[in-house]
Amino acid sequence: MSNNERNIILIGFRGTLKTTISKLLGNKLKRSVYSTDKIIEEQERKNISSIVEKNGWEYFRDVESKVLSETLGKKNIILDCGGGIILRKENCELIQNSNSFIVLLEANASDIERRISQDMNRVRFNPDISLHQEIESEIQKRKSFYHSVAQAIFNTSTLKKTEIVEMIARQFLQ
Repeated sequence: MSNNERNIILIGFRGTLKTTISKLLGNKLKRSVYSTDKIIEEQERKNISSIVEKNGWEYFRDVESKVLSETLGKKNIILDCGGGIILRKENCELIQNSNSFIVLLEANASDIERRISQDMNRVRFNPDISLHQEIESEIQKRKSFYHSVAQAIFNTSTLKKTEIVEMIARQFLQ
């Protein structure tokens, strides 16, 4: 499959700038950008926190898996995946078998906390601990899943957004 048909998939924990980077990358490479979270919110006509509150995480993950499968049928796109998409083995397999360039965006817990702390639509996983502790705990739980599917890894705490976009484009077009 040529690069003209391959997709670029961005994975990573919430607050690692996947949405921002995907939009910048879409502009640079002249590609359509999709977000699993945005598609879910449009289909369900509610934000993610409302979906999870009303129907639970399992329901949300079921919808997320369906959206991932449908969206990966498109060609020549950039896909910004929700942070927990890698928690299901079948999603990891779908991503790995999609003949896409898979990019992991990482950031340190303090930067993630600063980026997401003002967003009231973010669902807490464990409200009994501090947001910082929750972030560190969730990152540790997910790290091996992220790394098992990623083909390139960039840290948004240490690199500028424009640098990351340039490096992704360069690696993808090689």
